[in-house]
Amino acid sequence: MKNKGKVIIISGPSGVGKGSVNGELLTNKDLKLEYSVSMTTRAPREGEVNGVNYFFVSKEEFANAIVNNELIEYANFVGNSYGTPRKYVEEKLNEGKNVILEIEVDGATQVLRNEENVLSIFLMPPTLNELESRIKGRATESDDKIKARLDKALLEIPLKHNYDYVVENDSVENAVSKITDILIREKCTESNEESKFKELVKIVENIVDQKYTYFINNWEANVKLLAHNKEAKKEANDFDARGELIKILSSEVYRKTLAHGDFSKINDVEYVDFKIQKLMFKINFFSIKQRSDFSGD
Repeated sequence: MKNKGKVIIISGPSGVGKGSVNGELLTNKDLKLEYSVSMTTRAPREGEVNGVNYFFVSKEEFANAIVNNELIEYANFVGNSYGTPRKYVEEKLNEGKNVILEIEVDGATQVLRNEENVLSIFLMPPTLNELESRIKGRATESDDKIKARLDKALLEIPLKHNYDYVVENDSVENAVSKITDILIREKCTESNEESKFKELVKIVENIVDQKYTYFINNWEANVKLLAHNKEAKKEANDFDARGELIKILSSEVYRKTLAHGDFSKINDVEYVDFKIQKLMFKINFFSIKQRSDFSGD
């Protein structure tokens, strides 16, 4: 029996480039991805094909789909309705395939709340000005609709923290590289490649051992100082400050580069060292995991 596939949400504000990024991801056959075609009541744009880009339906047909529980999620956006047909997604998941949902933030919130086995990625624009330029570049909407989309984006962007990963789409190539690595790291593909995160951890280990032994020793001493009973002291003695610091720094460098950075540098020693220096200026014993449970209080 095949393992059930995973739902992969790629969401973000309108105009951020979800379609362009997903289009490139789907050309990589090693990723074994299936694209879920959404249903919408909006009119097709030039070049869009029914059943390929969207299922274009009437408002009545969309309302019936909601009543009949035929949609995994649905949302109204700038006067039009969008939703994900349930049947197609469930069929592909049962075949062991991973299904990309290219959906609006409201719909993504529903999926995150109601569905299991979901990987969520929030696609961010470099700036709001760039987002506005991309929407205007479509030349398909009135000024009022463009303003409505930008106003909506201001409400959606703060929700990025609800997602597993945040990825900046400064260029399609960079965003695709980042998301591909996320999928490999999360074991969502059959690719034989290793995630760049694995090499990043090795680089971080070397930098920590070369530069931050003093910090580690003092952190461990500080944790032991807070231990006031026998059980807490035993846990404090077992506390691995080096391992904890490597885990924190590796995760932070990876996530910060995904959210704003050139992913081709993720395994560059000088780049990683610079990122770690900035992080270490911001943290100390009392601002990172302090293991307060060692206090015995």
